This record gives sequence, structure tokens and C-alpha cells, in this order.
Amino acid sequence: MGLFFCLLLWLCWLFPVMGDDWFREELGRKLAGPGDLMRTIVDGWKSYNARILGNILAYSAGGRKVLREVMRAGFTLGTVYITARHMGFRTFWGVLLSGAALLALPLEMFRQIYPWAAGFFNYVPPVLMVLTAFWLLRPVFDGGLIKESVPRALAVFLLGFGGQLFMENNTLYALWAGLVLVIWYGLREKRLSPTALAFFLGTAAGAALLFLSPAYGLVMQDEGGYATGLTGGLAGLMTTLRANQEEVLRCLIAGCPVLYVSLTLLALAAFARAKRQWFDIPAAGVLVLGSVYFAFLRGAVQWEWATALVVVLWGFALLLACWRWLPQGGGRNRAIFFLVSAGVAAFPLLFVQPIGPRCLYLSYVCLLITAGGFLKALPLEKVPAGAAAAVSCLLLAAVLGHDLWIFTPIHALEVERDAILAQAMEQGETQVVLPAYPHGEYMWDGDSNKVQFRYYYETPGDLTVTYVPQAEWEAGHG
Repeated sequence: MGLFFCLLLWLCWLFPVMGDDWFREELGRKLAGPGDLMRTIVDGWKSYNARILGNILAYSAGGRKVLREVMRAGFTLGTVYITARHMGFRTFWGVLLSGAALLALPLEMFRQIYPWAAGFFNYVPPVLMVLTAFWLLRPVFDGGLIKESVPRALAVFLLGFGGQLFMENNTLYALWAGLVLVIWYGLREKRLSPTALAFFLGTAAGAALLFLSPAYGLVMQDEGGYATGLTGGLAGLMTTLRANQEEVLRCLIAGCPVLYVSLTLLALAAFARAKRQWFDIPAAGVLVLGSVYFAFLRGAVQWEWATALVVVLWGFALLLACWRWLPQGGGRNRAIFFLVSAGVAAFPLLFVQPIGPRCLYLSYVCLLITAGGFLKALPLEKVPAGAAAAVSCLLLAAVLGHDLWIFTPIHALEVERDAILAQAMEQGETQVVLPAYPHGEYMWDGDSNKVQFRYYYETPGDLTVTYVPQAEWEAGHG
């Protein structure tokens, strides 16, 4: 596990500062201490940004590379580990498999989650927190009794509360999940669990603190950086829905081959082993045809709701597959819960703009756990431990090795660009030309004009930075 952390730390160290991380770099350098940090957070909550814990992490990491990358590697490893546990894996090779899947995000999502610090600190930690709370409440899924204790109740309360102070769709999801777990356990055991209730109360308190921010008054009035369409009534919401549905569904499943291919193949493997009835065969067919549509036909059909229809049918077929083809027990319960969770977490995104692939990270993890439920239902005990470990190591090595290969030259160029900027400021220059990053598609606004928030004389913008292709740069500086 220590070696895995070091490899993740190596990758994180290669990520350059990009986009509005430049603003946080300068802000972090200016913060005089914890008191100054909290004043900045409170001012943001009152005016433009209520994501308290996300901002605390992002601002604290600004200008502190060692702290930033250690936190980024730690949160990533924690998410990989707890995801593997929910997938049903207890061995290290299962953790490696989970790591490979979580690093193999679709490119659009990857660049907004891992290299971009602001995206990372607002989307990864809340997923880790809610999954950790679910693990402490795992008897709800497994059919046992929760071990009631004050420390456990306090832990899930704090996890529920803290996890709400990041992104809004995650907040609404956790509130829903907390209520579902309370009702689920209560109906089954004919009694209320104080620990499950503590988690729900934590999510409710955190959601209240988040949404009481005056910033959301602007959102509801379609002012500021985000809009819901509510000012236009039902017609406004429908307009937002029509504008968002294609991107939400693409980032949820239709554009995620790692998910729809693995889920379809694993579900078909479970189908082959299950006792089948007539309606199981159409469900298997829908899974196959849906995956074919996602892979080859998405975008070719002109009807704007075609992808939505296929996703709904494919999702219901997968839900039936979980219910019918998985053996009873905690694995099936988790598969169903996290499959539904993926849709619940994505649903609010249909009604707010702007959104991005990063917003679907929680849904991606939920669907990955559902895939794990199908994988664990296979007779894995027949697979030699050495072979399982080798396959997991090779998969992780392929994904992680690819990322290291991409970002190593990017990091080298970042060091060179920082030196050029520092030298230009020493010489009092007002215009600087920099070489553009290679593999720019792996970064969210890598060649950003927001570098002016970090490099300036008196006010941001008094040093102009422009970027040219690397070949042009090398030709002029050869």
C-alpha cells in the first residue's frame, strides 16, 4: 500500500498548476494563518461560494505544493481503498483493480478531477467521506445489526456533515442516501438505529449550512455563475433539461466505455450462471444493444431524446439483472443501491447550468461498485491468487504508466515556464511568450491566461502572457 501511495504521489507531483488554480496559488500564499483562512471562507459563504470544506482544502493547498500533492495522493488512495471494500474485495489485488478503474476515467472527466486541483478538492473528498460512512453502516447492506456506539455515531455524523460542504448534487444525494438507510434498516429490523439516524442528521445539518448561503439566492434567480432556469417556471426547467440531458447522460454512462462494457459483460456472465425466466432474455438483449448504441450509434440518431431513452432502458435492464442474476445478500444489496445512487446523484445536474464531466464523478464511482458486485458473484476462488494479482498489477501499471508518460514532459515544461516567468519579472518585462503544453487535452485550461493571478507587478494583468505551439517556440529559441 505504501508503494501504491508513492506512485500516486509521483503522478500528482507531475500535475501542473492550471486554470483558476492560479488564483488559489496566490490566495494561498497571502493567507497569514488559520484565522485568515476562515475569514476568507466565511466571506465566500456570505457572497459567492458556500463550498466550505472544498474551499478550505483548495485554499490551504494553494502555494504549498508538498501539502497539495500529499493530500491529493492521500484522498485518491483512500477513495480507491474504500471503493474496493464496497466492491467486495478484501485483498490487495482488489485494491489495485479498483485503482486502475478509478484512474481510467473518460478523458473529459479525468482532466477535471485529478490534474485540476480545484476540481479534485471539491469532488474526490466528499465521495471518500460518504463511502466511509456507508462502510461504517455496512450492516444495513449485509443484513446484520449495526454495532451501536457513541464513537461510531459521532463518526458517521461528522462524515455526513462534512461531506455536505462540497458540491451541491453530492449534497442532495447524501441527504437522500441517509434517509434511505434509516428507513431501510428501520423497516427490516423494526427499530430505529441511532447510528444511521446520526448519519442522516449530519447530512441534513450539512445541507442546511450549505444551502443557507446567500449565494444560492443568486442561483435561484439565475444570477451569478450558475443558473437553474427557475425564473422561467416549468418552461425554464424544461429548457435547461433539454440543454443538459445529452452531456449528463454521456458522462453518466453513454460515454464511459470502462463502465458500460464492464457492466454489460459482467452482467451477462451472471446471466449465464443464473436460473433464467423468459423476461431475463430480453433484459440481456437490452444490455447488449444498449452498449452497441453507446459505442457506435450515439450521435448518429437525430432524435434528441434517443440517448435518454436508451440509457433509461439499459438502466432498468441492469437493475433487473442485479435483482434477478445476483445471489441474495450484501453484494446484491450494494449493487442495487449504488446503481440507483448513480442516477440519483446525476439527476439534479439536469436542471442547473453550467455543468461539466467532473460533476458525474460520484455516479462513476457508484456504477463501478455495482460492477464490483457482479464481479464478486463470479467463482473467483477458482482463479489462482498469483494470476489475479498479476492481472491487477498489469492493469494498474498500464493505466498509471500511461498517465506518468503523459505528465512527465508536462511537468518538465512547467518548471521551464516558471523559470521564464520569474526571469521576465526580474527584468521588468510586461509581455511574455511561453511554449504551450504538450498533451493539452489532458488538462483543464492548461495554457491559461489566469496565470496573471500569480505573476503580476501591482495588479493582475499588468504582465501579459501568450502561448505558442512548442514547435514554434523551439524554432524561435533553438
